[in-house]
Amino acid sequence: MAELVPGQRVPLEGGTLSLRLEGPRLDSLARELGATLVALDPARRISQAFAPLDIGARELRPGTGYGTDGALSIDFAALPAEIERLLLVLHIRSGVGCGLTFRDFGLIGVDLGENRFRLDLGGRGEAALIMVEIYRRGTEWRLCASGQGFTGGMAALNAALGLDLPVPLPAHQDRHGPDRHGPDRHQGDDRRPPPGSSFSGSGFAVDPQHVLTNFHVIDGAHKVEIASDKLTAPAEIVFSDPRNDIALLRVDRNLAAAARFRDPAEVHLGEDIMVLGFPLQGLLGSGPQATAGNISALCGIGNDTTVVQFSAPIASGNSGGPILDQSGLVVGIVHASLNVDRIREGGSNAENINFGVKGAIVRAFLGTVGIEPQLGGAGAARGRADIVREARSYIYRIKCEA
Repeated sequence: MAELVPGQRVPLEGGTLSLRLEGPRLDSLARELGATLVALDPARRISQAFAPLDIGARELRPGTGYGTDGALSIDFAALPAEIERLLLVLHIRSGVGCGLTFRDFGLIGVDLGENRFRLDLGGRGEAALIMVEIYRRGTEWRLCASGQGFTGGMAALNAALGLDLPVPLPAHQDRHGPDRHGPDRHQGDDRRPPPGSSFSGSGFAVDPQHVLTNFHVIDGAHKVEIASDKLTAPAEIVFSDPRNDIALLRVDRNLAAAARFRDPAEVHLGEDIMVLGFPLQGLLGSGPQATAGNISALCGIGNDTTVVQFSAPIASGNSGGPILDQSGLVVGIVHASLNVDRIREGGSNAENINFGVKGAIVRAFLGTVGIEPQLGGAGAARGRADIVREARSYIYRIKCEA
């Protein structure tokens, strides 16, 4: 295996590449390190056909997969044609000012099949760096061992490259807007549950062996179970998409029923909806709870078009549950709530401002992992009790232990 040095460029043979991080402190500090594969188009913008891929969460994109050893594999022939460059970006998840830098990792290496690139980080105080660049030259793909660091973290990397990757908030900066701890955990907060703690959310079956939930519901979990009034079964985290807050679980048994998605998936402003889930377990009882409301906006905070706003009341534990239309078809997944206490502290008032991931985003995620959910066309409105009776056959409480 050839050892590369910073700045060295080599051709890639065979049309595929296996990529795996290594280092003496990766196990103990794994939760603190973000590893993202970023695809750029000819204009050096983030490719619309290949959203940034979180390697640690085992996300999938076109032309990618994972080996039994956890290595990310890239098939260059299967990448979208517009991609001309791939960047392996490493960053400190809690951002600048958290007291942790790459210095704490000592050494980080990346195994690249026939090549290996190792960086001695003992004297480096950066919070983000470009580990390697993979770029197209004519019909050939080449690799550059980079190691370029950014003391200002992801914000400095974005400014230098003209990108718009998510920037972790500094550890001392207060987080406003949706909040992971009040009333529902939100995937934008990088805090993890302490070892030995337990937490729960909601989810629903999408085929006989797979259950869908939020990424933030299972984030940091070492043990996951699904539970209903008829069964409790261990579950394995198969794939996840932290950016859109979606995760897929697999169980080693056939589930009784699966939810149906509305086709077409679009929702309408003012449309009546229902939300089902398992909020405030231990306080409101162990069974599912159902609430009703409507679609109050077609986008989220900052005009985020991947989510909708709805008014059905939710509480901690609802995350990952289905949002159903009047026919009982899935049109989204419960995602987060606006932190009402902080809004009131600012002198304003707000109630039932909640957000859900749009059904179209969820179906695209399922398509990426090869699952074709059951579909149904919007039909006549059904009684709420009838919809709830049907939904109880496919909704589950997600029980997690850190």
